[in-house]
Amino acid sequence: MPALPAALALESAVWLVADHRNPYGYDQELLDYHQDLIAPHGLPLREDLVRTGTGVSFTDLAHRLVGAARRSGLPWPQGPDLLVLAYALPDYHPLTTVSADVNRLLGGGARSFAVSEQGLRAPYTALRLARAYARSGRCARLALLVLEQTTLPYAEPLLAQGRLADSGALLFFGQDGGYEPVSPPAAVPEGRLASALALAADGVPEQDVLVVAGPGADAAELAAAGLPCHRAGPGSYCTGVWLDLARHHRDWAARHQALVLCDTDPRTGRSSVLALHHRGAAPNAARLPARSAHR
Repeated sequence: MPALPAALALESAVWLVADHRNPYGYDQELLDYHQDLIAPHGLPLREDLVRTGTGVSFTDLAHRLVGAARRSGLPWPQGPDLLVLAYALPDYHPLTTVSADVNRLLGGGARSFAVSEQGLRAPYTALRLARAYARSGRCARLALLVLEQTTLPYAEPLLAQGRLADSGALLFFGQDGGYEPVSPPAAVPEGRLASALALAADGVPEQDVLVVAGPGADAAELAAAGLPCHRAGPGSYCTGVWLDLARHHRDWAARHQALVLCDTDPRTGRSSVLALHHRGAAPNAARLPARSAHR
């Protein structure tokens, strides 16, 4: 019986915080489509929000990320064998199956699907599923795509509360990388984040651990955990932790044996926690140009 692949570890990554806008194109059929979706929830259609939005779609973000990955050097000539798109806020433009489209751009040899309707937990669930694929011998090369766009045809409280940016990260996990998930991600009830972080870091010297916290994580809970912490800046809902993982994982690999990713969903108060341990060669990262406020 052939040996199962080792657990997936981060090999390379690219990230993007978009600083561009796309022109508004009036499309009555698309407006009608969204009207049918939101009417049962009692939400009025807000064409004005679409007209004044950035118009940056998932497809736009994904194509830019794939282009950056190609320029920096894709990790595998044969492409991924599993591709998962994770997002929390939906795409205004629904006509492209983005996971299948990116699979095509990366060689067309992957199983591809999306994880959504879970808030900011979606990327954590995507890694949980990929880990199960790898443990069953059906995945050795994962492309994880985490996207967030901000143009919606209804009043989304998360957009009204603060300025979110169109952003995304494309992370490649394989057999020759550095940081790997060491257990399934934890779903943490409200008020239990500090204890969950301590549990995730158990067995690793405190000085070798870095908590990577998203903008939603409670500062008091992070302090109560008593661990070194990097806090993702404002401007994201689902992507913040993953943007910073893509930005910094090479530098972190030189100083930290373990990362503990976490964030708290402002909609539910529940947190997600995932421990990653470094197992070898330091990975590499590349980024697209973006406005300096998000460097």
